[in-house]
Amino acid sequence: MRKLLSITYIAFCLELGIFLFVLPWGSYWQKNYFSGHYPLISAITGNYFVRGAVSGLGLADIGMAIYEAWRFFHHPVSASSHSPQ
Repeated sequence: MRKLLSITYIAFCLELGIFLFVLPWGSYWQKNYFSGHYPLISAITGNYFVRGAVSGLGLADIGMAIYEAWRFFHHPVSASSHSPQ
């Protein structure tokens, strides 16, 4: 069960990271419901610094996924280390 949760966590971090890295630079970022109805949100999402910050969070998630995958494959958890004593 622990391995399944670890793989799910790695996949989630990787997918979220890719999504956050790519989304701010696509057409959906500016053309959505909130940007069309609220000028303040449109101004915030149009700012390149905000786009860069969101992409930076995506890169951090991708890095976390890579680290967790490395840890998962290089430091396997043995069954005896989680047994009650």
